[in-house]
Amino acid sequence: MSTPKSEETKRRLVRATIASIEADGLAKVSARSIAERAGLAQGLIFYHFGSVVELIGEACLTATQERVDRYAEQFDAVDTFTGLVDLATRVRREERESGNVAILGQALAAAQTDPAMAEVSGTALDLWTDQVREVTQRVLVGSPFAELIAADELAHLVSSAFIGIELTAPMRTAEADGALTTLGSLAHTIDGLGPVARRAIRAALR
Repeated sequence: MSTPKSEETKRRLVRATIASIEADGLAKVSARSIAERAGLAQGLIFYHFGSVVELIGEACLTATQERVDRYAEQFDAVDTFTGLVDLATRVRREERESGNVAILGQALAAAQTDPAMAEVSGTALDLWTDQVREVTQRVLVGSPFAELIAADELAHLVSSAFIGIELTAPMRTAEADGALTTLGSLAHTIDGLGPVARRAIRAALR
């Protein structure tokens, strides 16, 4: 049976793991480093989570869910392509500063050789995709692209593109910023299309 004390212990271990990944990188995280940062015995990691990998997975999901929850109301307010790109730009800036995308990025890298991390990474990415999907369902209503791409497919595309931009940002920050600026201009154009233009595009895409 879970007790307040055990829940607090697990919380401290998860927070320590998140901090360790942000500070030292996933490759350097160990039971010892987590325990030292949490101020707890290493054995508690295995008692509560079974393994370091399971704890890292929980930390990755916790960090991602916290960030998704942070933007939930802002996502709920978006009903245009322009609004979606503007929000993506703000999220990109804040997530880069928070280090959360770095955590997910390292988990995705580890997923290439670790099935357990692959499952965790997929679940974490789905948290973002589920939030984005609610927006794409709204912005596609009445759009000339509604018959061309499903909201679910667009949500996966947007989420994957966002993570991809973030993972390559250290090598191409200026280009990443430029890509979002270009998308913003395109989104503004799409939102500004009149009924005649929308019908023409819709007909051309069929």
